[in-house]
Amino acid sequence: MKRRTFATAITVGLSTLFFGTVHAQTFPSKPIKLVLPFAAGSPTDALARVIAGPLSKRLGQAIIIDNKPGATGMLGTDFVAKAPADGYTLLFGTNTTQVANKYFFKSMPYDGEKDFVPVVIVGGVPHALVVNPSLPVNSVQDLIKYAKANPGAVSFPYANSTTRITASTFRVMTQTDLVAVPYKAYGQAVTELLGGQTQMMFIDFTTGLGHIRSGKLKALAITPNRSSKLPGVPAMKEVLPGFDIGNWNGLFAPAGTPADIVERINREMTAVLAIPEVQQQIDNTGYELLKPMSPTEFSKYIAAEGVHWGKLAKSAGIEAE
Repeated sequence: MKRRTFATAITVGLSTLFFGTVHAQTFPSKPIKLVLPFAAGSPTDALARVIAGPLSKRLGQAIIIDNKPGATGMLGTDFVAKAPADGYTLLFGTNTTQVANKYFFKSMPYDGEKDFVPVVIVGGVPHALVVNPSLPVNSVQDLIKYAKANPGAVSFPYANSTTRITASTFRVMTQTDLVAVPYKAYGQAVTELLGGQTQMMFIDFTTGLGHIRSGKLKALAITPNRSSKLPGVPAMKEVLPGFDIGNWNGLFAPAGTPADIVERINREMTAVLAIPEVQQQIDNTGYELLKPMSPTEFSKYIAAEGVHWGKLAKSAGIEAE
């Protein structure tokens, strides 16, 4: 019995090694589909289009970007969750799709952690607390005082889980009567802010920097950290201790994707992100690179993020609907 068990173990081990080697040698042998769960022109889309070309060159196959927006990113994310686990369909996911959504929706078609293999983290985009210039405030403290003196007069738009939970956290921490206004599209939310229909927003740098620099929006603070792109603007946690909210993007594969394929994509993507020209292009989008992680490190990071966003949702008084 012991001999059979030992022989079986050797056979299984050699088979795993053999098929792993085959995967590594043959992948990829056809184009790879990179699914974006948000619309073309979105911050996620801007970042994905910077990395797709260089990654395609390193892998020797075309990277086809497939925008599948809808349901706060759940439509495209679910598509990848149910795709074959062979490395040829990847998700460009975010903290919204993989972590935050589960605290907003009681029923989801996928599990952000169980249905995916984290491949590689890419970058994060800072958010600025901005106000329409018509609002008579010049600092976070001014905004808080104004909102308390005029309960219900200040509203914020949101079109995804990140913008909603960030502004809701601000509302709870400052004990102000801010009004949340939902929008189906992020662009529409920004348009309404610019038009003065809403007064404040936590806007990503990709979308907001141009409006801030032109004077159409006024930046009061940045989260999670200060940025050289807006010198002199403080970090939110400096003026509101304990406020520490950031976001991130990364590549994910369906659960069950062979480890050697995951490692290959991680290795090539890490090399892409080390190219100076790519780094400059990413910087131009408003994104900032995050510390490189192995698939295992990224997985642990997401687990910790799940706990963090859960606490944020609870403290902001957000209940799944």
